[in-house]
Amino acid sequence: MATLAIFSVVFFQLHAQENEPQIISNLHTLITKSSSYQNYKVIDKAAISGFQNTLKNYVAKQEQMMSNLHQEIAENKKSSIVLQNQLQELKQTNELLNEEKASISFLGIQISKENYSITMWVLFLGALAIAGILFYKFKTANTVTHHSRTVLKDLEEEFESYRRVCIEREQSLRRQLFEEAKKNREFKNVS
Repeated sequence: MATLAIFSVVFFQLHAQENEPQIISNLHTLITKSSSYQNYKVIDKAAISGFQNTLKNYVAKQEQMMSNLHQEIAENKKSSIVLQNQLQELKQTNELLNEEKASISFLGIQISKENYSITMWVLFLGALAIAGILFYKFKTANTVTHHSRTVLKDLEEEFESYRRVCIEREQSLRRQLFEEAKKNREFKNVS
């Protein structure tokens, strides 16, 4: 706005300087064409009247230009006020957007991104710890199960070998019994 005022003043001065030499030259021409009488200059009424009209036109143009410049300055002030209001509204909107951007709606609650991040990391690390504990328990139970299966297999093999030994012993005892019974029959038959 200050730049506009400076521009207006400079423009007014330049425009005035353009018309000013014409007025000065008209005045100079009026003085040089006038006749002299006892240290006085006698100026023709028509010439002075023409100069007066030129001067009035110059003053009217300058006043009109000043009026236009004042009107333009007033319009610029109004637009400046409107722009300042818009800037203020934009700043407020920007602040609201920054606040919304800095927060997250989680379960219908506005939470700052930092708190949300901390909460998510705590939940993630908690879930990871629980998964680690469950994995450890699974590994331990799996080791116990594997050991129990190995012991069971060994016991089954031992039982199977014991059963074979028992069957073999039983078969050998039956043979012996059968042979003894045969011998007894032979003795009975012989006697």
